[in-house]
Amino acid sequence: MKKKFVPILLFMAVLFTLFTGVGQAATTPVVPKLYLNDQLLKPYDDPQIVNDFTLVPIRVVSENMGYEVNWAAATKTVTIHNDQNVIVLTIDNNIALVNNTKVQMDMSAKLQKGRTTMIPIRFVSEQLGLTVKWDQASQSVYLYKAADPEEPSTTPDPGQTGSITSIQYDSSFGIIINYDGKVTANKPFKLDSPKRIVIDFPNATYSDNLSSQFMGAETRIPVADNPYISMFRYSVFSTNPATARLVLDLNTDKDADAVVQDNGAGVITIGLTDPVTTPPVDTTTPPVTTDPGTKVYNVVIDAGHGGTDPGAQSINGRWEKEVNLAISLKVKALLDKEKNIKPLLSRPEDKFVTLADRVTFAKNNKADIFISIHANSNPTSSVSGTETYYTRDNSKALANVIHKHLVKATGLKDRGVKYGNLHVTRETTMPAILLETGFLSNKGDSDILYSDAAQNKMASEIVAGIKEYLKLS
Repeated sequence: MKKKFVPILLFMAVLFTLFTGVGQAATTPVVPKLYLNDQLLKPYDDPQIVNDFTLVPIRVVSENMGYEVNWAAATKTVTIHNDQNVIVLTIDNNIALVNNTKVQMDMSAKLQKGRTTMIPIRFVSEQLGLTVKWDQASQSVYLYKAADPEEPSTTPDPGQTGSITSIQYDSSFGIIINYDGKVTANKPFKLDSPKRIVIDFPNATYSDNLSSQFMGAETRIPVADNPYISMFRYSVFSTNPATARLVLDLNTDKDADAVVQDNGAGVITIGLTDPVTTPPVDTTTPPVTTDPGTKVYNVVIDAGHGGTDPGAQSINGRWEKEVNLAISLKVKALLDKEKNIKPLLSRPEDKFVTLADRVTFAKNNKADIFISIHANSNPTSSVSGTETYYTRDNSKALANVIHKHLVKATGLKDRGVKYGNLHVTRETTMPAILLETGFLSNKGDSDILYSDAAQNKMASEIVAGIKEYLKLS
């Protein structure tokens, strides 16, 4: 009995080992390779084969193929579109919407580890017009994408590198992009269905704080108070070469052109304006008089932001709207003493006033000059200084005079007089400028701007500049 038992044990041990090996081999996942136009792709998360269908992370579509991807967490849907087709996939649902038509899929989209959206690559690629081939021997998916004639042809400079550190919307300036290193924007181009403006930044990456927001798709920021855009979106357009992409979704009833400006100090501003063939030129001469007599000039002082629009937050937690209003009220108090000047406040208290209403206020009051008072901000706390913006040619003389006095008052770095495509300086008809007194993100600047004594000095110098421009001094 004992001799028979030993061979049985040996047999069972061998059998168990064989089955264990088979089980392990069966559960070892096969990671398929992905090729786009014969170039090997290296996605952040591995593709998977599920029930003989290849699923890939959604970032392959946005980053490597260059298509726009939107993720809606509430409904667990992902929307993918190029210029011809729009595909809507729902997690664990094998019914897709292709241009609003229901289409049955063999495999649904999946959510991996609760964070990565995996999509059936053959179905999505073929709907977007790509050719898909599967090579069984190498377990590889080959995707072939025809050249897109509407994509920008600008060739990036291999030596140029930079990192975008923040992208935000400002009601006065538009889209503000801060960056480190060297970042330049390609020429904006327009696409339809839906209407949008696309701007690519070649050889540019995102800093860690931005790239962590993508979650396999893109970051979407709604805009409520801009007549041109309803939303802006940014994502990684390509990883080889590294290219960042910004998309401005236009309001359906409004066309627009984008004006891109780089101040050379790590900030790019993107403003929107009505389509024009040439930059607007206004040759209206500024008011000149040697004997003011009884002439009274209407001067609009515009305190930036206000109410539910607080503006930038200072390094000490206070808001820009406070300092803008404080300085504006001090300017008005001084101008009230001038017999040839009638000061008018577009925002006399802490309330929200639209940009359009500020412009209308100036026009209805037949303003002779318009001065908007703001404070600046930058993700880099070391950035400091005072700058002044104008849009139309007839405003440059006013900008030069007021800026000279304002820099004298703040004692901060002179960042110069600059062109800016700003709503209040563009849509007004009288000479109009916008003052950026200092940077609330800089402790030294912020301390000065919230100082009552410094505000009095700024107000005094702004008034002196107004009088010099109007030749009343």
